[in-house]
Formats: sequence, structure tokens, C-alpha cells
Amino acid sequence: MRPTRAQIIYLTVILLILAAAIAFSVWIYQARQGVDLVSFTVSMVSFGISMLALFIALQTYISIDSVNKISRMDGNILDNEYYVTSVPELLKRFNAHEERSLQDALFSSIERKLKRESATAVDFADTLQYMVDLIVLFPAAFSAAAIDPQQYQARMNALLTMADRRKAVLHSVNKGAAIQINEVVKLFKGVVTYQRLVAEGDFKVHGELLDVRGPILRNPVTRTVYHNYLGLFYNKKGMHRIREGLQLGEKDLLSLDGVEALSRRGCELAPDCREEVIMHLRAALGQFDKALEASGEDDMWLGFIRYNQARTLFVLGRFVDVDAWQPVMEEAIRARNQLNHLIGEVLGRAGPEATHLQAFFLYQEELARLMKLNFLMGVAPAGQQIVYRGHDVLALTADELEELLRPCPRFPQVPRYQQALLARLAR
Repeated sequence: MRPTRAQIIYLTVILLILAAAIAFSVWIYQARQGVDLVSFTVSMVSFGISMLALFIALQTYISIDSVNKISRMDGNILDNEYYVTSVPELLKRFNAHEERSLQDALFSSIERKLKRESATAVDFADTLQYMVDLIVLFPAAFSAAAIDPQQYQARMNALLTMADRRKAVLHSVNKGAAIQINEVVKLFKGVVTYQRLVAEGDFKVHGELLDVRGPILRNPVTRTVYHNYLGLFYNKKGMHRIREGLQLGEKDLLSLDGVEALSRRGCELAPDCREEVIMHLRAALGQFDKALEASGEDDMWLGFIRYNQARTLFVLGRFVDVDAWQPVMEEAIRARNQLNHLIGEVLGRAGPEATHLQAFFLYQEELARLMKLNFLMGVAPAGQQIVYRGHDVLALTADELEELLRPCPRFPQVPRYQQALLARLAR
């Protein structure tokens, strides 16, 4: 462990004093002014032992001081109950126009933080919070269609290995200081695993998030991420059981065809499967409630959580009588629209030259609008007015519908939903 500048100065002064004392002692002996050899030898041996003891004491002091600095967690960001993520700041920092460039920028920034800015527990806590802040951007940067799975996994594994090594160092010097850090590392791993498996279409979904001890998390952003993704985990478990029970394969239950199949065939679920689905979906709603409580007034998280809540309520409503999903989805749309207005104020009005992240948040708003339209089309009685962006879609011509449902080429999921809706409305 490297001594500080003050410690180096202190050691230098002590060594100079010792050197002067030795030189003076030798001069006295050589002068033979009443000093016999035995007395001088005993004195010098005692002096050497004292000097050795001094150096040992100094080294112990330096080591203790260094360990204290490394392991001290006073004022760390993971304990800050008022911390919030600045989305405009992240969008200005990661202003790539292509997905691959954004991938590299995200990876490089995390690697730099882990290598150069994680020497102490407080610094490492800052790095972990930074990684958690970026989790919300990962779906925009790491879609299954735009990554090399092997390259992505190798680079992500390298990041996780660096985090584990740093965590191990802190655990070895102060176990107590590493408890919360350990849980945040597990949280990041669990979310990354969830996002990767869902992007690959593996709807069985790994349960790594269940290993995280949520009550230990104090920071509102880490608590929000934990409860939101745990809610999504339970949501995906419930959806997977529906597909299994109805033998729907990998059909997207929230597409127009999926919504109609769910509404038409939900009663066919076996009682034990139905009970399991309801259990998972209710557990998801409980986690989303906790995520909302932790997130406060953050429009970004409000948009994400309300969207997840509305989808869960809609599916659960096919099996039990629950609160209406529509007001919740409308709140999600409002929050996403408000966030995009804020982003527009910071980055300028979106257009062909919009950054990839700016386009991603616009896509999220459009996705919520289309999901609401899917649900209404799937369950609304014949002749009921269905409104999209203030227009009654059933009263529009085919050309007007096509103009209203504008394509979104950067994100293929929205065009697929749009095409299905256009085909159905054109009948």
C-alpha cells in the first residue's frame, strides 16, 4: 500500500534524524573521549533495535491508515436517500447515433470507472451506482438483433469479473463495508442476465434476482431497479405459464393476435396453472407498487413502472376482476411524453439526426400508445370508439390510418405492431 505524501515527509525527517544521530555517535567513538568499546557496542545495538521498532510501528500505522481509507463507507452514494438519476445528462454523454457506437461507449465508460476510479470503497460504490444508472439504457444498446452474442458476453463477463475482484478486495479488509456493495453487484448481474435472456426470447427467465437481499438496498434508484425488475421477473414467469398452459408456443401475448387469443382462450387454463399464473402476476404488481414508492416523482421510472403495471393488470384481468388497466397505461403514456418533452428541451427537437437514445425514448412512448391500442382492439365491444392520439381509428380511412401509424425503422417491434393493427383495421 502506497504511503501518502505526508507519511513520506514524516519518514524522511525521521531517517535524517537517525542518520545524524549515527554519524554523531561514530564521531564520538572515533574521538575516544572516554568511551569504551563495550559501552558503545551495547548502545549501538539498542539504538538499532529501537530504530527497527520505529520502522515497524510506522509501517503498521501506514497500513492501518490505508486500510481505513480503502474500506471507509462514510457518505457513500449507495446510502444517499435523495439520489436521483439525471436522464438528460446521460443522454448528452452518450450521444451516439448508431447502436453499435452506443454499445462501445457504454462498455468503455464502465470499464474506465472500474479500472481507474474504484480504488476505495466510496469510489467503488460510486462506480456501482453509475452502472445501475446505465441499466435503463441497456435495452436501447443491446438488442438481440444488433449485437454479436459472443463478443457481448465476453466483454460483459470481463466487466463482471473486474467488479467481483474489486468486491473481493474490499471484503478481505472490511467485511461489514462490503455487504451493501455485494448486494448491488448481485443486482447488476441479475438485471443483466434478465435483459439478455428476454432479448434472446428465453421466457423461462433466470431467477438470479431472487438472490438479492432487497431490504439491504437503501438508495432509491437501486431499490427502484430491484423492485421493477423483480416485478418483471414475476410477470415473465406468469406469461410463460400461460403460453405453456394454452400451448401457444412463443407467441407474443401482448401482440394483437396474442391479446385476442388470451381473451378468447383464457378460460381454458387448467385450475392449477391458472392459480400459478394469478400468483405470479399478483407478485409482480406488489413489486411494481414498491418500485413506484421508491422512485418518487421521477418521470422516467414512472413511465417504465406504470407501463409494466398496466400490462400486468391487463393480463391478470383475463382471469380475475382487478382494477382497470387503462388509466394506468394512460399515466405511463403521459409520463413518457413528458420525459420526451424534457429531452427535447435539452437535446433539441428529435428528427432524422436524433441520437439513438433520443429515438429509443420516443420509441418507448409510441410502444405504450400501441400497446393500449392493441388491448382496446382485442377486448373492446363491437362499435366502441377506439382513440389513438385523439383520433377515432375506426372512423379513419386506410390512408389516414397509415399516416397516423408512422413507421419507426430503428426499432422493429413497433413496425410489427403497426402492421398488424393496419391489417386488422383495413378489414
